[in-house]
Amino acid sequence: MTDVAIREPSSLRNKLLSVWENRWTTRLMPFVILLLIAFAFSLATGGRFLASRNLTIILNQALVVATVATGGTFIFATGNVNLAMGATTVLCETVSAMAFLAILDAGGSVELGLVVMFVISVILAVFIMGFSAILSTKLNVRVLYVTIVMMTLLAAIQQALLGGSTLTIPSKITRMLANNNVHYIIFGVFFAFAVVIFHFTKIGRTLRFIGTNEICAHQTGKFKKDYLLLAFVIGGLGMGLGAMVAIIRSGSVSITTLSSLNMDTMLAIVLGGMSVFGGSKSFVYAGVIGAVTVTALQNGMVMVGVDSNLIQGVRGLLFLLLVAAAQKRPHGLPAPEG
Repeated sequence: MTDVAIREPSSLRNKLLSVWENRWTTRLMPFVILLLIAFAFSLATGGRFLASRNLTIILNQALVVATVATGGTFIFATGNVNLAMGATTVLCETVSAMAFLAILDAGGSVELGLVVMFVISVILAVFIMGFSAILSTKLNVRVLYVTIVMMTLLAAIQQALLGGSTLTIPSKITRMLANNNVHYIIFGVFFAFAVVIFHFTKIGRTLRFIGTNEICAHQTGKFKKDYLLLAFVIGGLGMGLGAMVAIIRSGSVSITTLSSLNMDTMLAIVLGGMSVFGGSKSFVYAGVIGAVTVTALQNGMVMVGVDSNLIQGVRGLLFLLLVAAAQKRPHGLPAPEG
């Protein structure tokens, strides 16, 4: 009797863990959470939350986070956390906007300015992320520590460039880009590229393999430093494109622009169903569904009158809970896609 009494709780616990760690639970839970948030705030606001105008606002607000988070999933898949995603995106937005305005002031065409702005944003982001990966691998320093230093350094550079000023792109230009859905095109093309690379190529499989078991990956010839650099480069591409989406959406850059982007991006990735340890259960759409969920949560709390400081606290607490729920690093080989 004693043995049975002891085994039953353990058996129940194992069954619950099995359900929680099931691949389909992991993939469906983010959608369930988003539906629950939509239902709750729809009731709380008398249906205003689900009005087409508000849903459009949520989608537009989520686009920057979704673009950056899509790139960030490549880094998270390796089991590393990057704290410089927000600072990198904002600095790229600042530098590229300065280049665009300088070209206009010099009498250059809008078309030339847009091309230069786009190219500078992407190249700068890829360079920053590539440099961070090289620092980590060459100096044998954890990615977390390197990105903390980079986050501080990039914020200082942005402060030096902007001071208390605000850069403003002419509204007729940002309106023209928005009316032609350029921000949606940027995100759509990048997301399609990310899906193919992450789920249908050796690069994606190897990144998940490294996140699952770094030692085993190295012993089978999957050298971390090479693939970590690839992960950071693709992540940088997402940050550079995210900067362009942000410019189209807001049209201005200041020292406070996208101040919560880094937290929003990390929260989006884990809220979208990915573990902070990466591995075989990583999937590229986590950043997108998570970005919509984070934005919907913030939008709903604002609509019901929650204080802004409390909103930040709720997001921080939610992130900690999600990290704690996934604190066990997965073991084994990447699961087959399905």
